[in-house]
Amino acid sequence: MSYQHQTTETASDRSRDYRKIALSIALLLGAAGALIGGAFATFTDTVTAGPQVISSGTVKIAVGPVNDAGTGATNIAAGDTIAREADLNSTGATIADKEITLKFSGTSKLDSDATNGLQVSVQACSEAWKRTVVGSPPPAFTYTCTPGATLVKIGGAATTSVSALETTAQPLTPLNSLATGGQDYLLFTLELPAAAPGDLSKIAVCTGPVGGTVATEDLQGCSSTLTYTFQATQRNGAAQ
Repeated sequence: MSYQHQTTETASDRSRDYRKIALSIALLLGAAGALIGGAFATFTDTVTAGPQVISSGTVKIAVGPVNDAGTGATNIAAGDTIAREADLNSTGATIADKEITLKFSGTSKLDSDATNGLQVSVQACSEAWKRTVVGSPPPAFTYTCTPGATLVKIGGAATTSVSALETTAQPLTPLNSLATGGQDYLLFTLELPAAAPGDLSKIAVCTGPVGGTVATEDLQGCSSTLTYTFQATQRNGAAQ
């Protein structure tokens, strides 16, 4: 009887010891938290500046007011030229442009042959070109610039092939439409070189390797649909 009572007391003592240890740990943790919180406590204040309104501008170009580029030409022959006015403007733009490039897309050997295919040049007038419809078959347009036309270079060149512009867009210089609200009256002239080959007795129409000769290439009977693509790129970044 005496032995059992002693065992019970020992278990009870252990339980009290565990509770004391747990309570001590809790007190230590609480004290540590209080110390940490107190270490980071400080006086503070908050103030704001502004409001500052920031808005982005727009790069915008358009074709017009005249766009004769949609008027085609039929039954052209080697040595023929095709002139069409296609004006550019930056009306509505609020950011000046660093450059405006020209690129073509086409559909036949007339435009894909860099040597024998269509070549392009560009002129500018300080006012709208005067267009006259002459000859037969129509449209057979001719254009006159009363103040005198000036050359617009394509990638630094006076003339380049349509094929080259199908591969890589090139900048047009100089242009008024680089500035906001600018206007350019542009005349694009396409020319099929006088040496463009074609002999139906030797090769079928619109066949043969590009840059070929009359014995290997024929540009007769071809039909191209050209698309002019102008792309404006914003001016360089600046401090504001």
